[in-house]
Amino acid sequence: MGRVEPKTFFANERTFLSWLNMAVTLGTIASAMLGYSSKFGTEGQGQLTTTVIGLTLLPISIAFVAYATYSFHKRVGMIRRNEDGPFDSIKMPMTLAVILILALWVIFLTSLVSYLKSNN
Repeated sequence: MGRVEPKTFFANERTFLSWLNMAVTLGTIASAMLGYSSKFGTEGQGQLTTTVIGLTLLPISIAFVAYATYSFHKRVGMIRRNEDGPFDSIKMPMTLAVILILALWVIFLTSLVSYLKSNN
């Protein structure tokens, strides 16, 4: 176990802020969609689509925040204890990416169905 360089702490903080940036972006989009669907009173399939988009993205953004906070504190503990262990995590980011991809497919299909119904 050697001395931990200061750049290690800053790298951990940058990673944490990057995850939070993505979570805030998703949360903002979800909140805007939910606000749009209720405030402007879109009717029928349009309201369903915007509500589905908002309710799909909001829990994902909360999961991003939870993971970012957990991994940040876990890595801070490892750095302070001067552990050599692996600082990376492969499973959870891949899981979140797959969930986000599936959510985007659900949003795409819901929007496509809404578009096809409105043109008939």
